[in-house]
Amino acid sequence: MKSVCCTGGATSLSRNSKGFDQIDIGFCNLKSGLRKGFTLSEVLITLGIVGIVAAITIPNLVSNYQKKVLKSQFLNKYSLLQQQMLYAKNDYGGNFKKYCITRDYVNNKYAHKDECYAIFSKYFKVIGECNYKNKPLTYNLKKEAYIDIGGTANPKYLLADGTCYGITVNGGALGFSFDINGADKGPNALGHDIFAFWVNKEDYLEPIKMAGYYTDEELASVMENCEGDTSMPYINGCVAGNEQRGYPCTEKSAQKGNGLGCSWYALNDVCPDDETKGYWDCLPR
Repeated sequence: MKSVCCTGGATSLSRNSKGFDQIDIGFCNLKSGLRKGFTLSEVLITLGIVGIVAAITIPNLVSNYQKKVLKSQFLNKYSLLQQQMLYAKNDYGGNFKKYCITRDYVNNKYAHKDECYAIFSKYFKVIGECNYKNKPLTYNLKKEAYIDIGGTANPKYLLADGTCYGITVNGGALGFSFDINGADKGPNALGHDIFAFWVNKEDYLEPIKMAGYYTDEELASVMENCEGDTSMPYINGCVAGNEQRGYPCTEKSAQKGNGLGCSWYALNDVCPDDETKGYWDCLPR
């Protein structure tokens, strides 16, 4: 009989009574040949740790990506607005803002408002109107937003790239607003994806910067003496004026216009509540 070795045992080769070879397979010692693996509990523990790490890191990765996208979109739209402003000035051949805000005191309206809108808007590919399912929010995401200078909180015109654009002549100001990712994408909030700009007296596009923060007590005090106030000619009523007073852009503000003054901070990448941080890294959640 010949023996043939196998892993963990032996196989025997012999001749039977009829002269044929037969193979006798013995039991192999499998125990010594096994490789040690993971137990079910070890696998479950490992998967649990991986899940915890993913739950911690993935939201941060997504958030950082979204911030970078918003920053890129903001810079793109600001550059586009500057370009359109130059076109409009060249078309008019003079001080474009002055033309737009000229008053018709007989009829109590802006004499060239419609023409102003037409001159500026013709450079954009307007394909319809933007429809917001919910009203946009303030910078700190705590209230429904409202502004009527420097554009509006819900820009009206839908452009071919899906973004929303608005132009506003009100209270002696010429302003623009942009929803840099469109009405269908969030967060639809001032200072996050909706920004306001205006044209300064030198007839150049200018990002709006918060002039000062007003507490609720200070705003209430202003309201007491607001009726008949002529020091703020661009304000349409005392309530609307107070909601935008100081062009707020801070987590602390309870005003509905909170976010109006954010475009300067976004352009210069400065956090309005902490100058040691970048703007896009300190957006309220």
